[in-house]
Amino acid sequence: MLAACIPNLSFISTTLSTVRNSKTKIVSDINVTSLLDIAFVLLIVFIIAAPFMRSGVKVDLPGTIAPQPQPQRAIVVTVSRTGEAFVDGERLPLGDIGAKISSKLKNAPNQPVLIEGDTRTEYGKVVAVMDMVRLAGIQNVGLLLEPMATKND
Repeated sequence: MLAACIPNLSFISTTLSTVRNSKTKIVSDINVTSLLDIAFVLLIVFIIAAPFMRSGVKVDLPGTIAPQPQPQRAIVVTVSRTGEAFVDGERLPLGDIGAKISSKLKNAPNQPVLIEGDTRTEYGKVVAVMDMVRLAGIQNVGLLLEPMATKND
């Protein structure tokens, strides 16, 4: 009579990895869920880390007693709002700019010349300075610009 009151609890003994059937045979299944989770996490880590990996051969460079070459400092030609020209802070008439820059470039002929102009300077005055620099035979000429602020700033 007591056996009739106890319910059949055989269904509770089933687990995810083993199942016992009526013949007490064990059926084993491989649980690949955690394996796939780890594989996807590793894949994401490698995708994120790949751009930061440095490719190439790692080499320990030997030292030297010779001095290292210093990066070239550019010659800066400034055009003020009023149209006055300055070469490395020295005010010069427009006609003397080419000669001054040429004399500065005797020691370093590949040194860049950068022209900066005030935003309120007439465009023609900046072009006139560029022409004087080009007429002096200088080809490595550029413009200094201030980066624009983005809308998100």
